[in-house]
Amino acid sequence: MPLAFTKLPFKEASEFLRQKVKLPTKSFADLQGAMHSRAFVIAGATKTEFLADMQGAVAKAIDDGTTLQEFEKDFNGIVKKHGWTFKQDPGWRASVIYNTNLRTAYAAGSEAQMQRTARRRPFARYIGGLSLDPRPLHLRWSGTILPLNHPWWSTHTPPNGWGCKCKKVSVSQRELARNGWKISDKSPDNGSYRWQNPATSEVTSIPKGIDPLWDYNPGQAAWGQPTTKNLADKLAAGKMIDLDSRGPKDFDRPEIVPVDIPRAEPVPRAKTNTELRKVLSDAIAGEERTFSDPLGEFVNVNQGIVDHILEKPKSRFDGREMFFPLIPEVIEDPYEIWVGFAKSEKTGQVFLRKRYIKVIELGKNRTLGLIAEVIGGMWVSFDFFRGRPNAAKNLRKGMLVWGRK
Repeated sequence: MPLAFTKLPFKEASEFLRQKVKLPTKSFADLQGAMHSRAFVIAGATKTEFLADMQGAVAKAIDDGTTLQEFEKDFNGIVKKHGWTFKQDPGWRASVIYNTNLRTAYAAGSEAQMQRTARRRPFARYIGGLSLDPRPLHLRWSGTILPLNHPWWSTHTPPNGWGCKCKKVSVSQRELARNGWKISDKSPDNGSYRWQNPATSEVTSIPKGIDPLWDYNPGQAAWGQPTTKNLADKLAAGKMIDLDSRGPKDFDRPEIVPVDIPRAEPVPRAKTNTELRKVLSDAIAGEERTFSDPLGEFVNVNQGIVDHILEKPKSRFDGREMFFPLIPEVIEDPYEIWVGFAKSEKTGQVFLRKRYIKVIELGKNRTLGLIAEVIGGMWVSFDFFRGRPNAAKNLRKGMLVWGRK
């Protein structure tokens, strides 16, 4: 029984899809489950232009209630336009992309709404058996009622696998009384199994009844718990846990970053706030400019980086502005581009950071490493380090999405 998305109702589902960063991947398993809340991926799709068109088609399905049949037409047109090849049946592949993205968007949007009304509706109920051939454990979980923020929901919020049509709905105290429902004495515990990720070789423990890479809460990974969301957005809500420990060796990359001859020259340190702003505007030829990286993705650089520095001038007005003239070449001609994922230990929110790595020569036996961080297409951090080229090794972590040959 295909689930109709003609009334995917709320802006939260659309926002969830649109905030995802387009990420080229070879396999769905390139990312751990919770990472998928921050990245829009299609297994085997390595061109960002193709991903952009496909993400737009999925967004259209959410916003306009596009049916699967209509989405298949869009899918076929995009495939033809970009010459994308794949082994599976086109109808099957379109269905997987459509259902996977819409179900997780629906779940994330629902989670945002449930968290907003948690005071009035503090419980959640699992509804299973909505598929023609439901999983046995999903049927056993059906009717489970637990507090909305119970840890069980962190791994068991639907969808819990490919094609899973289960739902999680919020419940009020009044509904409990009216329907004769009772809060479950304890959360279901059916044991776990060990699974080795074919892309990373990492072995993880997954609750039985849940497919590999589906043991996460899409809404929690996207937005975190609302009580500490503002702190989490500032990357200050407790400890951040790296989700991906891969480094250069995992992608057959050299341990040491080669040294480039810079196209631009560093400038003297700025002495005033006005000089600081002028250094940036001179470097990017204006108050704001959008650059294109080797992947064809756009990176916007504006005076917001100066606002960030001036927010804490004692610690941030530290001379990094001397290297602002090198910003264009860091974006347009980096040595590598890495994507790193980290999760807030306190809120469960997942963050995605894109790092541009480049090392340049400043003079005899003097090198400078440049690191830029981009979130959502916006340049949010620019830093440097002096020393040996291999000093960048701790920053070359996560998933390599582009590397100079």
